[in-house]
Amino acid sequence: MRCSALLFLVSLWAVAAGALELGAAIRGDALKPRGERYEATVPDTLDLAERARLAVHGLTSFLNPAADYAPYGHVYFNANPPYMSDMPGGPPNWGKIAEALLMARVMSGSTENGDVDEKTFRGMLASSWMTMNPAAPTPVSVAMLALMTAWQLDPNDDLKRIIDGVAEEHVQAAKQGECDARPCAYYYDGPSDDKETALGVNGLWLSVFIQGRALRPLVEWSALEGNRKWLEFSDRLVPFLVQPKFWTAEAAPKAVAGAEHGQFCGHHHSYTQALLGILWYADAVNDARLKAFVRDSYAYMRTFGIARIGLFGEGCTTGDMTLLALKLSEAGVGDYWEDVDQYVRNHLAELQITDAEAMKKAVAQMPAGRGKNDTTQGAFDPKNETTENVIDRNVGVFLSDSTHPTLVPESNFLYTICCTGNCTRALYAAWESALRCTDGVAQLNLLLNRASAWVDVDSYLPHEGKVVLHNKTARKLSVRIPQWVDKRAVRAEINGQPAPAFWVGQYLVFDAVNAGDEVVITFPVVESTETFTLKWKQTEFWKESTYPGPSWEPLKEPARYSCRFRGNTLVDISPRDEGKGLPLYQRDSLKSTTVPTHKVTRFVATTVPKW
Repeated sequence: MRCSALLFLVSLWAVAAGALELGAAIRGDALKPRGERYEATVPDTLDLAERARLAVHGLTSFLNPAADYAPYGHVYFNANPPYMSDMPGGPPNWGKIAEALLMARVMSGSTENGDVDEKTFRGMLASSWMTMNPAAPTPVSVAMLALMTAWQLDPNDDLKRIIDGVAEEHVQAAKQGECDARPCAYYYDGPSDDKETALGVNGLWLSVFIQGRALRPLVEWSALEGNRKWLEFSDRLVPFLVQPKFWTAEAAPKAVAGAEHGQFCGHHHSYTQALLGILWYADAVNDARLKAFVRDSYAYMRTFGIARIGLFGEGCTTGDMTLLALKLSEAGVGDYWEDVDQYVRNHLAELQITDAEAMKKAVAQMPAGRGKNDTTQGAFDPKNETTENVIDRNVGVFLSDSTHPTLVPESNFLYTICCTGNCTRALYAAWESALRCTDGVAQLNLLLNRASAWVDVDSYLPHEGKVVLHNKTARKLSVRIPQWVDKRAVRAEINGQPAPAFWVGQYLVFDAVNAGDEVVITFPVVESTETFTLKWKQTEFWKESTYPGPSWEPLKEPARYSCRFRGNTLVDISPRDEGKGLPLYQRDSLKSTTVPTHKVTRFVATTVPKW
């Protein structure tokens, strides 16, 4: 089949004298998960690979076969029956879903609905959304990330040429200008959006979002392909993004130059996307000043919501903040693993739909007809909307409301497709980064269940302070112990005997281990009760902005939540909001000190793409 739908890129994607055959670039068999599978009995605690298995189900089941397997844009659970709608937001976010699907398969090895991957990639590439809009390249930018993940799994020349073509389209579409006396390139430099909305989305959010979204895939492709052309073009995208006009806080001390520290006022997901682009670039060119800028802005963002559990207003932002913390740690800017652990164990995990029965119980309370906050006009459209098996089809995807810590209320009981893409990518990045091995030295950064070619990890947290490492090929282990642990109380054994180990910062280092060794690390679990004040009103729609609007006022007595933790895991929270909706943090089982176990099929992928 010729790529007639891709004629707008013929000059870039041509192969010799003929047009590129799409089938030669996207090969379904090559995208299937490859690796080793084996049965194991492990602690029934948070396992990101098992969460990814659920994600594969949702990511393949909530697509629309009648629309070339495009994702639906919104799902409304605040209606009975619940329904999926393709507008707004579905196809423009196609790349996020295609990328997330491949990543979830690598994590879990799931082959469920295995024929869907090729179909959704083909549909995406043939879609009109792949046509470059010079002022709004984001749908193409996110598709480029998906294609790059596919290329890492199947590095064929035809796919490489497609990605090069998409990268070149980014270069050609950019406008040229001057930013603070420096040459710069940009896509959109629109006016400030000052209208007041329920979401709080206003200001210059669109300019930074588009620029940040375009910047990251170009930097990543430069590193993967080894072509500095894309990085050199990125040299001109960054000056536009760091202009002071974009970095002005709602309020700041008079003596603080907030623009130099990444403070901002506006849509936080747009700004975190900008920060991700800047950070990827700063790491690639080793720009210490830009790294510090992102670090300061990340710290500023942590002052909103309840950062202790990863509650930042919108699901997309929870995913973005997880990625920022991971990349800041990877880039050597600081140790942000504690933040990652807190986000992943709490709100990132909590936003994922894992219990169909709980969802059905919540939906049963909802009224008939269109759900609240549905902007779709007119009667129900059977071509572009569906009520068919909606809850079961969406098990594994992520909700969007990250504002309410105890209940997703009726008005917010829906999601937009972008959050599932961002949260799944964050889940993958946390899983991949949790355990790495270089030259026989394995580094465990997060005490989570994890299978690998080097070491298998069984985590008993939060029930017990215990982690068991089954060594396969590593000759040295470096294990990060959480900050809440008293180092003096840590004990370690190898094959039942006291193990020689030493500390390097938060890492407990075992200098010599052998294949087949079992390393057991134990420590007391610390329980704590912490109180957090949340100024966002529980009666309002989720907040997507640091600035709720000019007329918004906080309650005279904002909500104060008492949070009970076991280590970094939130096991209870009060007071709890009442009313229609989905209750959150129903975690009585995690209060037990008895660790349940279960049998799983562990999967170790042959190829693990970079994120």
